Amino acid sequence: MKVLLTSTIACATAASALTAGLLAGPGIEISQASSHVDAPRLIADPQMDGSDLYAHTCPDDPASVCLIADYTPAQHGAGRPFADDARYEIHIDQNGDGAPDLTYRWTFEKPDARDAQHYTLEEIPKGAKPRTLITNAVAPLSRYGAAEARAAAVEHLPGGGRTLAFKAADPFFSNSNIVGLALTGTTLVPPIDLIQALNGNVNALALQIPKSHLALKGDPTRNPVIGVSTTAARRTMTLDKSPETYPQMSRLGNPSVDVLTFFSMGEQINSMSASQIARDHAFAKFVTEPGAPKLIAGQHYGFEVPQTPRKDLWQTYLTGIAKSTGPIQRDLNSPTLNRDADPDQIVPADELRLNMTTPPTPSPNRFGLLENDPQGFPNGRRINDDIQTSLVRMLMGEPLTDGAPSLVMGQNNQVTGPKEPVTRQFPYLAVPHA
Repeated sequence: MKVLLTSTIACATAASALTAGLLAGPGIEISQASSHVDAPRLIADPQMDGSDLYAHTCPDDPASVCLIADYTPAQHGAGRPFADDARYEIHIDQNGDGAPDLTYRWTFEKPDARDAQHYTLEEIPKGAKPRTLITNAVAPLSRYGAAEARAAAVEHLPGGGRTLAFKAADPFFSNSNIVGLALTGTTLVPPIDLIQALNGNVNALALQIPKSHLALKGDPTRNPVIGVSTTAARRTMTLDKSPETYPQMSRLGNPSVDVLTFFSMGEQINSMSASQIARDHAFAKFVTEPGAPKLIAGQHYGFEVPQTPRKDLWQTYLTGIAKSTGPIQRDLNSPTLNRDADPDQIVPADELRLNMTTPPTPSPNRFGLLENDPQGFPNGRRINDDIQTSLVRMLMGEPLTDGAPSLVMGQNNQVTGPKEPVTRQFPYLAVPHA
């Protein structure tokens, strides 16, 4: 989940300021980080605030991929509906060119008297007109009777798959000590149990789509890797008869990008495309010359700073991991593994990459690849993956080198999973907090 901070607070190094901002769970105005710092416009427009993105093989249907995008975090009480003048989208890059080849778009009407919203879901292939998949579907928003309402609201899609737009308990989890390590080199101790005090709800968009529909040329065996991202765009108001426009307000690809960039690029990242982010000089420097390892090594004797430039982080975040793309010698989730992709068209991009042929792990490990569980992050992202701890371990050199797992894991004994348990059945997220 994002940290709802101004740039000034986010960049502060004083422990008191950081303690105020780096909380150990969802908050009303301030919460833990997952992807990037909230730009000022999103603090004022929380309905556009994308907080988390998940992509993994469905545990209840291994022939399908589960995609979940969470918006409007830290809701308490009645919360907020989806915006009725916006487009919420999940994008699929099939060939590694950094642009969507397939987009799923949700548009919502105003909530009705029963605390529900009707919506339309469209599928948009690259270069083609939108295809309407469902209309007049219901998104249940009430906290009361949520389990029954969401079961009745699941929509089956033509050609296979299903979808649900709904309110859910925020599944994100973290630890302020871990974020403190990344930003200051040392730990932070909040004065109260902030997870208990500030845990909230989110508006969630869930898709279960057959792998054959997501893969390049419909063949997940030959072309197993997809790149996933989500955006939200709000309609602009015009005083004349000019066509409506929908400026992009927020964007998510890889998680915890805000921690990686010291919360300094939220506004830029929100308005960029996946490939534009990778081409941005400032962002590239954060990836290849991260500041966190120096801060951590400076505060903790005996730990080395990995050599720069960090081609391993470039692999993890921007190209995907394959033997041909960098120093991590493992064929995991790079689009270069797609046999029908044009290698000359593959570019670095900020996308959550998933190899759809990686078999589900019988005993998932929340640290994913770092603990030899290749189905977990950075190969997609499961709901129970411990993203921030994994990021700090990667910043210190894993899995390319031994890194500093003893140091990082020693600060991560407080939080081990979502506050409310997730399930193995679609739509996976827990019902909203009452």
